[in-house]
Amino acid sequence: MTTTGTNGTEKAEKNAVGLRVWAPAKVNLFFEILFKRDDGFHEIQTVATPIDLCDELEFWSRDAKTGAEIEETSIVECVDAAGAPVPDVPTDDRNLIIRAAKAFDEAFGEPTPVSIRVVKRIPSQAGLGGGSSDAAATLAALNELRGRPFSNERLREIGGRLGSDVPLFLLDGASVGRSRGEIVEPFDLPEIWLVVLKPTEGLSTPAVFRRYVALPSTPKRSLDAFCAAVSTRKPLNGASGMNGVKGGSWVGGINGEGKTDKANGETSENGENGETSANGAGAAAVGGALFNRLEEVASTIWDGVARYRALLAATRDVCGVQMSGSGTAFFAIYPNEAAASDAAEALRLQCVGGETVAVARTLTKTFRFQTLESAAE
Repeated sequence: MTTTGTNGTEKAEKNAVGLRVWAPAKVNLFFEILFKRDDGFHEIQTVATPIDLCDELEFWSRDAKTGAEIEETSIVECVDAAGAPVPDVPTDDRNLIIRAAKAFDEAFGEPTPVSIRVVKRIPSQAGLGGGSSDAAATLAALNELRGRPFSNERLREIGGRLGSDVPLFLLDGASVGRSRGEIVEPFDLPEIWLVVLKPTEGLSTPAVFRRYVALPSTPKRSLDAFCAAVSTRKPLNGASGMNGVKGGSWVGGINGEGKTDKANGETSENGENGETSANGAGAAAVGGALFNRLEEVASTIWDGVARYRALLAATRDVCGVQMSGSGTAFFAIYPNEAAASDAAEALRLQCVGGETVAVARTLTKTFRFQTLESAAE
């Protein structure tokens, strides 16, 4: 049985002993740093959206071959998309997947032993949130296997203690993030097609933030202005937005009525390729409003920023280009799937140094689940 959505899954069948979860990457469409807090974190504002570039995680409560019960949670395999082992993957508390599993068990009050297999497709040190998404997927998967004892709000509380980006993956679709990023609200966003370009070089998030502190301060960009430019709906209750107004919200439908979610087997009212929602005003509005404070910071410590931005900016029909998070991945927005595919093909001819180039689209449902049965049954 295959089910979809953070909120839309059915409980696992009685004979199911495992669960496969597709954990998506994210891109930051807007990212501003307001100030450094007393706790050492930075107060930020961001708009992020999951995309269908996904890691794949399997959680087994019994051995898939023998049917023997799993006695202790562990990562038993981590491979790349080609099936080759991913080197130097920690299997202790340094891995967010293990920390998430332990956090769930602590909140639940008893252990949920599982063996975990991971297929990594989201590049690391990319600003795409791969580790945070895997942690969120772990919380969601264990919650499913346990019969959903926790609400999504409770899962986000648990996830927020693991990492600032974890809660955004426990909310379907795009979101506005505040505080250090862990306070999230749903955001209505038109479906958009992208090309993600990840150079072989990586950047350390702490290093980028340390560099930000060392640079002169600059005027802040307005989250309200971004929201007004790209949202298809007005703020609720006449609120002026998210900048310090308690209760201000640019909330749309969590699952976005009429949006395409083809990766989850759904159809769209907007055409086979979602072209009505992604074309013209939608893609152009989002592309024209993109902003990431960390991109200009990264450019002072890595010379690849200008080079890779230029590669994407030179592609045909591009609506906007930006680095995601603390980098080093870039993404470009296009009016439809065909334009994104053409751009990716052109980029692959130019990127011959091992860079990752992938076509992706935004998702309105963050996780997709599939129940698994033991071969021994």
